[in-house]
Amino acid sequence: MRRYRILAVVFTGIHLLSFVFLVIGVEPFLTFFYSFVWWSFILLVASVNRLWGKESLVLQRPAGFAWLAVTSVLVWLVFEIYNFRLANWSYLGLPFEIYLRWPGYLVAFATVLPAILEMERLLANIGVADGLKGPRFVVPKGLLIRFSLLGILLLFAPLLSPSLYFPLVWVGFIFLLEPIVYRRVPAGSLLMRAQDGRYGVPVRLMASGFVCGLLWEFWNHWAGAKWIYTLPRFDFLKVFEMPILGYLGFPFFALECYLFYQLALLVRARTTRRRLWMLTPVVVALVAFALNGIDERTVVTFRLFFHW
Repeated sequence: MRRYRILAVVFTGIHLLSFVFLVIGVEPFLTFFYSFVWWSFILLVASVNRLWGKESLVLQRPAGFAWLAVTSVLVWLVFEIYNFRLANWSYLGLPFEIYLRWPGYLVAFATVLPAILEMERLLANIGVADGLKGPRFVVPKGLLIRFSLLGILLLFAPLLSPSLYFPLVWVGFIFLLEPIVYRRVPAGSLLMRAQDGRYGVPVRLMASGFVCGLLWEFWNHWAGAKWIYTLPRFDFLKVFEMPILGYLGFPFFALECYLFYQLALLVRARTTRRRLWMLTPVVVALVAFALNGIDERTVVTFRLFFHW
């Protein structure tokens, strides 16, 4: 326990120093402020979870954490690729040097799932929605098929008319992925929990998504390299860089992230290491495609990190 107490102090210090160095304009904290504050916060929360003798996805199993971080990058890149069509957010002030910018993307995108899932664990450890019970949900015959079809429709519609249907991306994956998880990973299924009348996990996930959403937008607002939103018809009453109605999407996004992670665990359990390594070139190519697309379509301004 002493180890986690020391880690908590160290990560608290890094977190606070990141703000100090941001204010006085010290690099790399100015440009990469988002990654410094998020990783220090995630590791602080994980240290607290372990200090209490509870589960931590980040600090408890290093191999599992690596898998979580890689999954986080791949999941967020799905949304980045959607944004090529939606054009809902843009990046400003990113390093001109690609050898800094691309690793910076990966480090930042790797925070998404760890933040949401580690925060959910913290909420569970302090007793939020602990043992929350509700009506048992009956899963009628054919519901899973209807969910899958609805998920496909919700995810296809924004591609046809981005200005009208762009919010559906933040709920569509719930309906597309849940039937797979229900069949293949029952212990991780949200519907299975609803069948048993157990609602603690989905409530905590949605709360975690909202908390993380507020922190994402708060920390992003001050960063040297940042994003801004432009949402059709909803681009008003901005809180930091996000229109206020946009915050409604974070709780549902957290559910999507959870289901993506359950599928990632399934792939890890069902796939040999050799097959995973064989897939590496394909994954690298897809990541390179996505990062190049972000550079060309999503980044509005670059700036030199090094001034020789």
